[in-house]
Amino acid sequence: MSLFIRLLQFGRRYKWQIVTAVLLVFLATGLGMLLPLIFGVIIDKLTVFYALSSAQKPGARPEITHFITVICSVLGGIYLAQWMVSYARGLLLLVVGNRIVFDIRQRLFRHIQRLSLRYFETNPSGWIMARVLYDVEAVQSILSDQLVEIITNFVTIVVALIILYSINWQLAIVATVALPIYMLNFMLLRRRIRHLAHEARNQYSQVYATLSESISGIRVIKSFAREQWEARRFVKEIRQSISLNINLGRWRTILRVNANFITQAANLAILAMGCYHILYIGDLTIGMLVAFRAYVGMLYGPVILLVYISDIINWATAAVERIFESLDTVPSVQEAKEPIRLRTVKGKVEMRHIDFAYEPTEPVLRDINLVAQPGEVIALVGPSGGGKTTLVHLIPRFYDPTSGQILIDGHDLRDISLTNLRQQIGMVMQESFLFAGTLRENIKYGQPDATDEEVVQAAIAANAHDFIMEFPDGYESRVGERGARLSGGQRQRITIARAILGNPRILILDEATSDLDSESEALIQEALEHLMQNRTTFIIAHRLSTVINADRILVLDEGEIVEEGTHAELATAGGVYEKLCEVQFKQAQRKMDEYAAKDGQPARST
Repeated sequence: MSLFIRLLQFGRRYKWQIVTAVLLVFLATGLGMLLPLIFGVIIDKLTVFYALSSAQKPGARPEITHFITVICSVLGGIYLAQWMVSYARGLLLLVVGNRIVFDIRQRLFRHIQRLSLRYFETNPSGWIMARVLYDVEAVQSILSDQLVEIITNFVTIVVALIILYSINWQLAIVATVALPIYMLNFMLLRRRIRHLAHEARNQYSQVYATLSESISGIRVIKSFAREQWEARRFVKEIRQSISLNINLGRWRTILRVNANFITQAANLAILAMGCYHILYIGDLTIGMLVAFRAYVGMLYGPVILLVYISDIINWATAAVERIFESLDTVPSVQEAKEPIRLRTVKGKVEMRHIDFAYEPTEPVLRDINLVAQPGEVIALVGPSGGGKTTLVHLIPRFYDPTSGQILIDGHDLRDISLTNLRQQIGMVMQESFLFAGTLRENIKYGQPDATDEEVVQAAIAANAHDFIMEFPDGYESRVGERGARLSGGQRQRITIARAILGNPRILILDEATSDLDSESEALIQEALEHLMQNRTTFIIAHRLSTVINADRILVLDEGEIVEEGTHAELATAGGVYEKLCEVQFKQAQRKMDEYAAKDGQPARST
């Protein structure tokens, strides 16, 4: 219940529209409740008129004509009023329901955007997408459809009971006895149905996640010819989903047929007892028995519907729980209550006794101390898994250190506005990500207000302008999802142009030139040199040829800085860096030998 109270808080902006809609629901329900009573009166009147007509000379009687005219006018007025009220109610709830859902989806998306990277690393993208789309749709169903049904049915039950007891209290008791039997049937099956509904919804989210992952990784799937394996994996998830849905449907069917049997038994008892009252006691007319039966239908129908709606609400409760679970997730990286904004940034970065761990028992970084002066180029090298990427991810506060302090120009990162901080940092990663828009839109992503001239200048500096102009639409060419229409080198140069346009004071290059051909690497290396000018730069690279000219090289091994110096100092120091140089030298020599063997020439010694 508390979840739905929180859910209704989204409708505070529309409280008067909701109140109006509820009043219209009451009005429409009340108009509908008049009809059985009117039809009962019609039957009794027509019975009397028929008896009189049979005893006297056949022919039209003025009072009969007047009665029929009045009754038809009243019924026509009620039907017209019902149509108008129902249309206004439906339209109002449709608009309000969709606006509330819009608010929920917008708030959920904004909140997810503010969450830390840890959230996205621990939750599959398909799972997150299901929260924003599929689960919110369940909420929309409740607000647009089920809310009306709940109010209508409650009003109908209360009014129907009042009318039934006013017609004949003895028959009303018989009708009322069925209600606790309905509830007992529901309570016995409720827990099982709710549990299965929760499992079925979770399994659907898993299907969604599997589908999303398969589509995102289609290149890898095809490159390893794993289409059949992925199809079998997806079919397995679907089969589990269908199995849960069938099991859930079986118990829902049991609930429904039990309710129908209870209804039929109660109707049989009411019919028998009603006939007895008409024929032997005489305190009930045929018209009132017909009206009574109609009101019994109005009593049992809403009770059954409320059972089904509660089943739907149980199904939607799991969705609401997950929505608020996401909304209640607190970012692991918190912004200060009154963050400072740095007007000018020189680019001095200082780390003091930094420790970091993703899990408490598995430290990734240990006692890191370094000072990067403005404009200095710092290279981070070392074995894979040594903590290089984690270290640079602490600078834009993708994570906060477990202990220690990081400062920019003497200011603790925790005191700086996250937006302001990240605007001062440019990142070019190994896996360049482009959005499915145009080349111009991707370059301008970090600076939406940039002029066309500034975009072109950034592309020229990134060695991207020439290949952009080769496209028929130039800068308006669409790149496809994740930049699928571009080569790896082209994507990387667009990423560099984007960073150049952002004009950051601090630059992070994480394997920016790896896995590229020699020509692309040369172009990108030249573009990076433009980008690195007068900027504090952190370079992560496994190919040591890209870090030889760095001002300082830090060697990380098992989360610690084990060596520090220039290439010339470390290459002959007998430490980890020298071993890395030897390994890469041997690899280069082996490749030269292989190329020479293919050409039929002896390898040149190096």
